Amino acid sequence: MDDRYDVVIIGAGIGGLAAAGVLSKEGRKVLVLDREDRPGGRALSIEGSEVSERGSDWYRDVLGRHYCYLADSRPDIESVVSERLLDGYTLDLGYHGVGCAGLGYFGRLTEYLGIEVEVNPCDTGLYYAGEFYREPTLGKGKLDDRIYEACKRTGIKYWSFITSAFGKTPQELAELEQVSLYDYCKDLGVDDLIWQSYRCLGTLFTTINNPHDISAGEIIRFATNIMMPIIASGKPLHVGGFAVGGIGNWSAAVAAEVERLGGDIELGVEVKRVVTAGGEVEGVEMVMPTGETARVAAHAVVSTVPIQETFELVPAEDFPAEFVSRVRSLYGYGSLAPYFGLNELPIPEEQAELLVKTPVVVEAGDDYDYDVYMCWNVQSAIDPSCAPPGKHLVTAYLPLTEEESHDRRKVAKVVEAVPEFLERAYPGFSECVDWALYPMCWKLEGVAKSISQAGTLKPEVEAPGLAGLYFAGDTARGFGVAMDCACSSGINCAAAILGRTLGIE
Repeated sequence: MDDRYDVVIIGAGIGGLAAAGVLSKEGRKVLVLDREDRPGGRALSIEGSEVSERGSDWYRDVLGRHYCYLADSRPDIESVVSERLLDGYTLDLGYHGVGCAGLGYFGRLTEYLGIEVEVNPCDTGLYYAGEFYREPTLGKGKLDDRIYEACKRTGIKYWSFITSAFGKTPQELAELEQVSLYDYCKDLGVDDLIWQSYRCLGTLFTTINNPHDISAGEIIRFATNIMMPIIASGKPLHVGGFAVGGIGNWSAAVAAEVERLGGDIELGVEVKRVVTAGGEVEGVEMVMPTGETARVAAHAVVSTVPIQETFELVPAEDFPAEFVSRVRSLYGYGSLAPYFGLNELPIPEEQAELLVKTPVVVEAGDDYDYDVYMCWNVQSAIDPSCAPPGKHLVTAYLPLTEEESHDRRKVAKVVEAVPEFLERAYPGFSECVDWALYPMCWKLEGVAKSISQAGTLKPEVEAPGLAGLYFAGDTARGFGVAMDCACSSGINCAAAILGRTLGIE
């Protein structure tokens, strides 16, 4: 591995693979390094049988390397392993629904690379005050009669939250980034039911509970730049979806294309530092799976580690002081992301195939920054391959701030509330549960899409003060919902290295 590469990419997550795919397609010789035994980064998939065979310590170690810990398990994780309760299931690390059923930046990239990854679509519903409301997707679908009546009372159109911003310039959209969802909707004059729907949509898009911190502009830009072009193309628009066989299949498909195009992907490699001299990147130093230290030369290095950890690879003194201060101030957002294995399905069919959202599972009180929201779905109803025959996989996520995520008492309170809430919503739910896991990720969003950090407020993909260092992943300049944001940053990063636009940014 002492050959010269054009670009070395640290991390085979969504952002790193997106950059690698574009650069390989454009004829650059790329080396991708990752410490795991598979591509995917924080969006990898684990077969339940792997947990059974490798054991609970292995599972905990995987979680720990991806900013997660196991907050609870029922029965205990050792019993889950010894009884092989997870066999036949596929578990995505964290909660990894794909925005617009893979037609957003994911779709732009796979089309650019000429590959296909199957994503089964789903739309959303609202569960509020004990009642269920089916929500329409932008550009299609009939409003729930109760939502329609609320719109009539207030004199607004349901999608005015998004469509009122159409036609705005990029600068105007950037200005909206610093407008909170709360303030934006207050100006629209929405009533309580519509507000709860908007607030849940905002949390789904940004993984932030507090509407005073959610960036309205981040959501509006995604609708303008991604959702509307899908409608205009005549393709079906869905709010989300799940990669068939697990999100890891998307990563594996892109990684395979990188290799087919002549790139190299080395797994089980721990990068120790980026080698620099005279204000320029010269390559990376790493520890190989054998334990040997090696170096590889390149004049461009892409780091996809959370940008706040950059100074563990490169001395802070190599960057302008303002950049260092800004990066160290950035914060992420966490999420409890439980899984439930069910032997029967107590959830009505009309809800089983939806992402169902509710504004409050745990009230804020004095413990939490805001009421704790939850989104849940029967993932196996959307992708039957993720559960064994006759079984069902329910997945969910409940955002918590990074501080709340590290507070075991606060996390335990949310853990207790989840099955109690699902039992109230779907009587008999608890009797159907074979097992439940409660992984807590304190960095589900590496840089939260808040009014101080969203969109153009994120660090640029090109590092200041150090020629040849670039950033990708959800902590660098990218746009879109969840993993689409990491994909977008990888595309932006590749474009910066190539020195030209690609037409898919």
